[in-house]
Amino acid sequence: KPHTHKHTFHTQRKQRNLKMFAAENGLKGDPRLQSISEAIRVVPHFPKPGIMFQDITTLLLNHKVFKDTVDIFVDRYKDMGISVVAGIEARGFMFGPSVALAIGAKFVPLRKPGKLPGKVISEAYELEYGKDCLEMHVGAVQEGEKAVVIDDLVATGGTLSAAIKLLEVVECACVIGLPEVKVNHSDLFLVCLGDIR
Repeated sequence: KPHTHKHTFHTQRKQRNLKMFAAENGLKGDPRLQSISEAIRVVPHFPKPGIMFQDITTLLLNHKVFKDTVDIFVDRYKDMGISVVAGIEARGFMFGPSVALAIGAKFVPLRKPGKLPGKVISEAYELEYGKDCLEMHVGAVQEGEKAVVIDDLVATGGTLSAAIKLLEVVECACVIGLPEVKVNHSDLFLVCLGDIR
């Protein structure tokens, strides 16, 4: 069975479910954090009524802020022995490859069902407004390879929890997130650059 070693990996580590914002981790007062937060457009009632959609495409339009976002993640992970950067479809693909190239790691896409042509392993999860599933190619990650999972936003924590079940994850990283979010089945840190507005 693929990745059965993961269960041992998680049970052997001291259990913790912590969230760490960049401002609380050596970046307090860093002007880049405010610029990143201000560059994200909030779109009310999208894709459904009551959802406050955090649109990071406006951040990508600003070269300096986009670079600052990637640089903060690169600075954190460049000396942690990370060999895999996994990006969650689709907006994790916007940040993950840049981080992977900069730290000398491979990029592994975690995709929606039916998008990968080879044999896959999958994990279902609950969304803020529905259900979905993540898939990864079998053999994309080898046993013992340490991974960071990158996405643009964490709301319920369901997507990241699914990713953690597919990989040997050292840490999860998002651009923005809710202060009270929990990443289920995780003993790992979740690093966010700022709060959802």
